[in-house]
Amino acid sequence: MLQNNNVQEIEEDDEHIRNFELSSLSLAFTKENREFENHFLIDFYNRSLNQVRFAIFLAIILYALFGILDAALIPEFKYKFWTIRYLLVIPMLVGVLAFSFTRIYKRKIQFVSASVVIMSAFGVVGIIALAPQDLSNYYFPGFILIIIMNYGFLKLRFIWAAAAGALPSVLYVIGAFSFIEMPYLLSVINSFFLISINIIGMLIARNLEIYARKAYFSNQLLKIERFKLKTLNVRLEAKIKDKSQQIGNLQKEMMDEMENLKK
Repeated sequence: MLQNNNVQEIEEDDEHIRNFELSSLSLAFTKENREFENHFLIDFYNRSLNQVRFAIFLAIILYALFGILDAALIPEFKYKFWTIRYLLVIPMLVGVLAFSFTRIYKRKIQFVSASVVIMSAFGVVGIIALAPQDLSNYYFPGFILIIIMNYGFLKLRFIWAAAAGALPSVLYVIGAFSFIEMPYLLSVINSFFLISINIIGMLIARNLEIYARKAYFSNQLLKIERFKLKTLNVRLEAKIKDKSQQIGNLQKEMMDEMENLKK
């Protein structure tokens, strides 16, 4: 009977995991699975922290190295560009990297990481806007690099990655048709390319988070099943011990009765 009940519980949990539901926008656990959300976020933080730190460190290195490109391409503008790079963006990145070693960072990791993307991208947009018309497009790949890191390397959840990718992209598209000096056709091509990158990136970020949540949920159910099995074994051992004790008492009573009959 116990074995049949255990099999039935496992089948119910298998059906449960196939039908688990997430919020369509935030992808948070909903309904009866809502209790997993806080623990998932803690687990996700612990698994992603080192990669986030490495991504920020890599962003600092790349942002600094592109300063060499400033001096090589547009030496007369290099001090303006270096002001954005070395006095605004890089100190902000270094501050975030230092902040990642504090306890508060755990509660703010998604917001801070998204802010890193937005500020870094805004810095590139500023450089593109200041650059001469014939050279501004040389910095566009750097903007794309930030968007790619946002969706695939910073371990941002879907909703944060989508916001961090969309905000600077909207700024660039608006700027391409207003305050950034570039040919109209180039503005159209870059905007179309940027929008496409964001759509693909959002789909990737969404699928990555759904996969992470499914893996986490499966692991939790496995832990629950192991706990149930352990509990069942303990109960079974207790029942066997109780039955053995009852049989021992019965045998003792029978032996005592037989001794009385002999007398």
